[in-house]
Amino acid sequence: MTDAAREKKLAKLTALRAAFAAGLPERLEAMAACWRAAEAADPPQTVPAELIRLAHSLAGSAGTFGYRRLGDKARELEEALARSSRDLPPDAAWTARIRELIDALRPMAQVGPDDGQGVAADLMQHGNQDQALPDNRHIVLIEDDMLVAQDLATQLSMFGWEVSVFDQAAAARTALQAPWPAALVVDIALPEGPLAGLELMQQLQYPADVSVPHVVISARSDWESRLAAVRSGAAAYMVKPVDVAALATQLDRVTHRTIHVPYRVLVVDDDEMLARHYVQTLSAAGMEANALTEPARLLDVLAEHQPEIVLLDLYMPGCSGLEALRVIRQDSQYASLPVVFLSTETGLAQQQNAMKIGAEDFLTKPISDANLIMAVTVRAERFRALSMLIRQDSLTGLLNHIAFKLRLEGEIDRSRREHQPISLAMLDIDHFKKINDTYGHPVGDRVIKGLAQLLSKRLRKFDIIGRYGGEEFVVAMPNTRPALAIDIMNELRESFGKLRFESSQGEFTCTFSCGVAAALPPDNAASLVNAADDALYQAKRSGRNRVEARPA
Repeated sequence: MTDAAREKKLAKLTALRAAFAAGLPERLEAMAACWRAAEAADPPQTVPAELIRLAHSLAGSAGTFGYRRLGDKARELEEALARSSRDLPPDAAWTARIRELIDALRPMAQVGPDDGQGVAADLMQHGNQDQALPDNRHIVLIEDDMLVAQDLATQLSMFGWEVSVFDQAAAARTALQAPWPAALVVDIALPEGPLAGLELMQQLQYPADVSVPHVVISARSDWESRLAAVRSGAAAYMVKPVDVAALATQLDRVTHRTIHVPYRVLVVDDDEMLARHYVQTLSAAGMEANALTEPARLLDVLAEHQPEIVLLDLYMPGCSGLEALRVIRQDSQYASLPVVFLSTETGLAQQQNAMKIGAEDFLTKPISDANLIMAVTVRAERFRALSMLIRQDSLTGLLNHIAFKLRLEGEIDRSRREHQPISLAMLDIDHFKKINDTYGHPVGDRVIKGLAQLLSKRLRKFDIIGRYGGEEFVVAMPNTRPALAIDIMNELRESFGKLRFESSQGEFTCTFSCGVAAALPPDNAASLVNAADDALYQAKRSGRNRVEARPA
């Protein structure tokens, strides 16, 4: 998120706070009128349910908008009303107490916010989760063997990096200034000395707002070298011969090029202004948040937005939070979805009851913006991590067989609705058993990961990539006609054939065969997969290291 976008979101939070303040007189008058009507009723209505609801709503929202003392007083009123309706018979002293609490609210509101802080003062430091992917793809490689350096540069270019190569520290200095590279890859030993690479890193001075990480490569793996690299501020240390796919992964990591997909949050609260505040707070922190004030639409909204966490108010008219949670848990697909209650409820028994029927946690209103962000982040992160363990292939991080088929079915449905083409490619690493038998399974795993990395970096963001099993991969390319799909896969095939993999027996290269199927629109996922599989076998029968196509 850019600073301008974040400022815009924070401005919306400020506007919500102003709107809350502007609406306070009307809310307080509604509470006073409710009490007057109850007293004037014949017989008097001692515990008006509407007044309890209004007090509960104010107790939950006032502190969020800076009126903490007002919220505390509203909570006193709510508890006094609830206690009488539950345990104590109303009497003159109780009536006087209720009137006193209601009368105390207006002067507190007139004083204004009492938190002494602006809106979400620390949100700016939380708003980096959804940064746009950096455009800087330039790295500087400093390696005393120019042939090795050029070879690394060529292979890194296949993963999308633009590499400037130098074989001396002195020559590299000219490139280590504005415009700054995204990262440096530097050998420890250079012509200037055995530690010249690290000394260069320690001498570099960057402006306060510039951070250029460096990755150290070296033929040495001893403790002293690694410790020296740490002291130079190295972000990673790799021993030669360098696994280029692993180096590309490290560069993605240290330059923050791994895209963080915003956490998806659903806020269910009958207080529209408070729900909007929570949504704006979480949005300003880089999340994708939506609000729902009508619990009857809950299942439809869950299906549409697929949230990773639900924030649910405990007390809502027409449907309590506990009832809404039971409805959610009735659907098996939401059995593990984290649901966190947000309420003024402090009673342990009520909280324990919520936990028994499947609540993840219980957060008491008012909750500070920073604590809300932290609570949501921790729980959404854990839910996403568990979901990924189920959906991802453990070796490559790509979608596993089942997860890919589910995504493909959804994409085919979309293609059919929009009458758009879709292409499917199936890839198989040639003679992979021979690779395992010759170089060992750990090296075979590196080959698989290398191809996975190449596919991830070179294909489009909306292409769907999966590991179908063993050495076989599958790629769905929405809105792609077969001629383009064939060109894309041929380009990837040629790039993969140029990658060199290291083993104890020396370097080697390998290739893959590919089958492409396309349809406009496809009948179903099975027919598309079967056609691509047939094309793949044709590629193998025709000599391997080639791309064949079949209509679906």
